[in-house]
Amino acid sequence: MSLKYVHFIGCGGAGTQPLALIFHEQGYLCSGSDLIENNRTAALKTAGVTVAAPGHRRENLPAEANAENALVVFSSAATDENPELQEARERGIRTVRRGEALAIIAKRFPVTIAVGGSHGKTSVTSSIVHILNELGVAPGYLIGGNLCGNAPSGTAGAGKIFVSEVDESDSTIACFHASLGVVTNVEDDHSWSVGGVENLFASFRTFAANAERLLYVPGENPDRLFQEFAGKSVCMTGIPAAIQKRAGWGGFQRENAAMAVKAVSMILPEIPVEKIIEAMLTFSGVERRMTLRKQNEKYLVIEDYAHHPTELAASISAFRENYPDKRLVIVFQPHRYARLQRYFDEFKAVLSRADRIFITPVFAAWTADAPVNSHTLAEAIGEKATALDGDWAAIGSAVKKELQENDVTAVIGAGDLPEIFQYL
Repeated sequence: MSLKYVHFIGCGGAGTQPLALIFHEQGYLCSGSDLIENNRTAALKTAGVTVAAPGHRRENLPAEANAENALVVFSSAATDENPELQEARERGIRTVRRGEALAIIAKRFPVTIAVGGSHGKTSVTSSIVHILNELGVAPGYLIGGNLCGNAPSGTAGAGKIFVSEVDESDSTIACFHASLGVVTNVEDDHSWSVGGVENLFASFRTFAANAERLLYVPGENPDRLFQEFAGKSVCMTGIPAAIQKRAGWGGFQRENAAMAVKAVSMILPEIPVEKIIEAMLTFSGVERRMTLRKQNEKYLVIEDYAHHPTELAASISAFRENYPDKRLVIVFQPHRYARLQRYFDEFKAVLSRADRIFITPVFAAWTADAPVNSHTLAEAIGEKATALDGDWAAIGSAVKKELQENDVTAVIGAGDLPEIFQYL
């Protein structure tokens, strides 16, 4: 097979769009489609990728694409009824999930760093990329979030080192063969989407087996899953003093930074670790990760991407550490009914640590509903929690009316919650 055409179904997605950019930069004739137009599809068009949006149609596939010269990549949102997927299969064109395509393009790079884990993937990956850029390496990378500033979420870079986060939610983490595999942590999040906890854990184990070297944070699950790979593994322990003293970072941010420093030092052992740390300390972060959105004489509004109880707990700890004298108000959007149902008691306990809580409607993310929702969660938390309905204007107005002087308002979630900021 001589690959020439690559078509992306759902090319406006956070993971699929940067992948399309990388294939495009590597010289393939790329096209894509999406149900909606957004800033990501616009960026693809600007780069020279042919994009059909809104809508999926059979004719969106290049007429010249066939079984001998084409690949079709589809996002998690695409179903077997997708007309472009059907057209590709009828032509005999190979169809792969986004994570499988990522593994394919990564093989073109001599050195690969793959970051997996239940939490912190985007932050650690972004930190590694930042350090390498500061060192003049110009890595290729794929990040499932937006870097602060105008940097793209994906690029082929100089073509020598490739850094990417890898996805456990569809088991494609197991497709990756990394020079260095990095695992931030292993919990049971997303187990419902891969057939159970054991299947999820098996994909992490396969990822570790496929990696030439492994770096991970010790814990009950990683220690058990990776014990057979002790000969090629490094357990992450300790945080460099300069990172520990970094003002404005919470505990989890320091841990992520330390892991990024260690990963780079393993790939580039000739670089003094002090220089790597110095580069890390200039990192300005990732969009939607403890990002200041509004500040006036009365209150602060800060956004965070946490959508799992463990992440929420870390975020709340960071807010309490950084703003010990302020009332903590949380506006939380649950992400997926299955996650809310599975961790309902944990969400209740963690959110209760705030002084005032507003719960918005669940962001379903193409999943079915469940017996729990924003109202049942607010009722379980008690009188300091309120479930809000309506559009973002109504929700934002209701929150704003209750904000007081000296509040820090944490807007937390992984869905379309940023729509609220214009109303706060």
